[in-house]
Amino acid sequence: MTKKYSYLFFDLDNTFWDVRKNQQCALTELFAAHKMDRYFDSFPTFYDTFIDINTQLWLDYRDGLIQRETLRNDRFSKLLAHAGINDEKLTLQLSDSYLQITPHYNNLIPHSEEILAYLHEKYPLGLITNGFNEVQFNKIKYAGIDKYFKSVVTSEFAGVNKPNPAIFRYAMQQVGVTPDTSIMIGDDAYNDVFGASESGMDTVYFNLQETTCETPPTYEIRSLLELKNILQ
Repeated sequence: MTKKYSYLFFDLDNTFWDVRKNQQCALTELFAAHKMDRYFDSFPTFYDTFIDINTQLWLDYRDGLIQRETLRNDRFSKLLAHAGINDEKLTLQLSDSYLQITPHYNNLIPHSEEILAYLHEKYPLGLITNGFNEVQFNKIKYAGIDKYFKSVVTSEFAGVNKPNPAIFRYAMQQVGVTPDTSIMIGDDAYNDVFGASESGMDTVYFNLQETTCETPPTYEIRSLLELKNILQ
């Protein structure tokens, strides 16, 4: 028999909100709107360069090596520098446009709506997410899934990023629950599984990429629908 929980916490990006699909849509729009073909020989070159830069900057942000504004702007200044361009005005235009348009794309990971509707009838649900408030709240709004969550904790609210156990403790304190009756569900082995485990929570590793998780999760799934077997 599976354990009964009083509160379910979820990650957002790549657990429900499909980062790859939505990011590609947003960057396609950005590439056209700002005529980036002036500087890059193709969209794939623009896209791949951005992804490499953005991924590393997010790791630095997660680890507390850079601040929010550095992440927001450096990804585009570094992107332009890759093409030999030094244009502060264009950098800020790209940064602002990206943050405005990205949340409007609402591709979700398969079965997101179905499992949220199912679990919403049985448990209070919350989100714990690294990210900017203005972006994360708009993501769930435009994706139509904000109605399912009683609480949303971002790294901005908590003052720390996942996997720091403090963000999980903060999220639990906000809704008055304890680790022994809470569970964290997410796709990131380090941010979600390791971080939540360090705070004393049970975990579900949503292993979409079929990768090894160094911190053993309480449960492991390959499809969101498998949560029906765990959280009845």
